[in-house]
Amino acid sequence: MQRNIKQLIDSMSVEEKVGQLFVLAFAGQDKEYASYLVRERHIGGFYLTDDNAATPQQARELTMHLQHLASLRACDAPLLLGVDQEGAWGILTKYLDLGPGNLALGIADDETLTREIYQMFARQVGALGYNCILGPCADVNTNPDNPIIGQRSFGERPEAVSRQVKAAVDGLHQGGVVASAKHFPGHGDTAEDSHQTLPVVDKPLERLINEDLAPFQAAIDSGVELVMTSHIRFPQLDKSQPATLSRAILTDLLKQQMGFKGIIITDSMNMWAMRRQYDPVDAVVMTLTAGAHLIMLSEEHYENKTTDYKAIQNATLDGVIEAVRQGRLSESVLDSRLAEVLAMRYVKLQKPPVDLSRDYDAALSLQAAAKAIRRLRQKQAMPCADAPCYFIPLADPANQEKLVNSRGIGPNDPRAASVELQTALQTTMPHLYPVSFSQLQAFLSAPDKRFADKPIFVIWEDYPLPGEDFDPLQGKRLTQLLQQHPDNLHLLILGPDYPLRHFPNVQSCICTYSSRWVSAQALAEFLVTKK
Repeated sequence: MQRNIKQLIDSMSVEEKVGQLFVLAFAGQDKEYASYLVRERHIGGFYLTDDNAATPQQARELTMHLQHLASLRACDAPLLLGVDQEGAWGILTKYLDLGPGNLALGIADDETLTREIYQMFARQVGALGYNCILGPCADVNTNPDNPIIGQRSFGERPEAVSRQVKAAVDGLHQGGVVASAKHFPGHGDTAEDSHQTLPVVDKPLERLINEDLAPFQAAIDSGVELVMTSHIRFPQLDKSQPATLSRAILTDLLKQQMGFKGIIITDSMNMWAMRRQYDPVDAVVMTLTAGAHLIMLSEEHYENKTTDYKAIQNATLDGVIEAVRQGRLSESVLDSRLAEVLAMRYVKLQKPPVDLSRDYDAALSLQAAAKAIRRLRQKQAMPCADAPCYFIPLADPANQEKLVNSRGIGPNDPRAASVELQTALQTTMPHLYPVSFSQLQAFLSAPDKRFADKPIFVIWEDYPLPGEDFDPLQGKRLTQLLQQHPDNLHLLILGPDYPLRHFPNVQSCICTYSSRWVSAQALAEFLVTKK
């Protein structure tokens, strides 16, 4: 195979070689442009979302079409068709099961359960023709103010995260897809979002090694095929360049010291961390020289700004081709990276789609969600199922619209967890009185005496949404409610437990560590049966 790959590369033009190292995206269901990228630009893969295929049937038709086009090329290696199905962000959320998410799995601390959940992910997307899941997230979320990782991480303890990452990688392999551990060497200790800016993590080297690298080592030891880079500067590892562009990090650390023999893929080079700091072509030349193999450009719309992504993609491809011809990017480097990429694609992506005829245990996700629920505080007992009580979501429902907009990288679950929780509770708590968001605004201005002695369920939601805060005013609303009702307020958190540290006076608190609807279902059952 190696000899054949060398012969194949020797027969390829520079245009073909460069294209094969790009993983691109396209807007909507524009098959014509996608076909152009395969036939004319010779690309090696796609980053796909619900924007490209909104139903399982559309997904299967799209992946078959793209792979057929690839099979007609002289370099007929299967395309890498990658999706985010990492337990927080995901595809086809109306049809596929995303479980409760990584943080909840980490809290549940059941490696068998994590492996089964990730095997389910792999079998479901594999049946649709997607052959790569861009996960698991191997970041250790040591910074509670991290705006972008949160419940995408398995937790804040390196050894526990390492166990979960290993289980996730094993599950993806058992389900028949390739895995990509991200975001190397770690995105868990940032207070900034690399979709918006270039974060800097300047902590002692010993802490970096002990806190951040262990889960990636676990993934490597489990045979993970890809490692995705982070657009973050680590001055203790490289004083000048972010990880994506750093030879010290990608080659010296990841390949040589940690023994990674697989494929290094960049996080999207369209993210502001790159676009605001570097010329696109220069950045590609730098990352390939530093040790990366695959360049990802996903079509993203942060800050509601649209860009001519087709022009960006084509200009970047043309610029890199010209850089090779000018000698700015060594063709020997290009050939070396391509040989490793093609070896992986010919071996790992040749498997036929998995048959999804086997029924899945419908209770698997609910089991995982239930196992993650924690009672974090109980100064006062929760109300009984037949007691009159009020239900107040803190989040503006308008924010849910942001979640179902794919924006090139999603979407999140279209079902709001708070709505799911309310619906489930109303079937078992006949005297539950919901307070709408519009009613809450009026109530905060002029407190209603009806609430004076009745238990109040206050619902805090937290969704992983890159580029913006889901609803930063939830804390302000909770503060007002606590001031008005310090003795009868019960906090239910659909997400990480971080809000609790700001509200020590809450009478009771139960946390799901997940914003998924399945966790809302599990919480409803918990409230009724386990008080």
